[in-house]
Amino acid sequence: METSRSDKQQARNNDIHSNGEERQLLTVEQAAQNLQLSASSIRSCIRQGKLKAFRVAGLRKVLIAHPELLALLEPTTSSNTQQPAA
Repeated sequence: METSRSDKQQARNNDIHSNGEERQLLTVEQAAQNLQLSASSIRSCIRQGKLKAFRVAGLRKVLIAHPELLALLEPTTSSNTQQPAA
């Protein structure tokens, strides 16, 4: 049985929606502003596979799910939280 166009669209929607909740989608420019980076840095992360993005069918527009963007962030350790010497 051949996969219909609506089945393919539903599969894409399932990838964009997580646990039934709609995820906020951002453009490359919005993602860059959100993380205070350049748009070229965001595109580089996409090319390197560090950031998952979706291309709008038939267009050059790229969209990034907000949780994917947040996944780029790493926690920092503060030098103030050093363990006391035993």
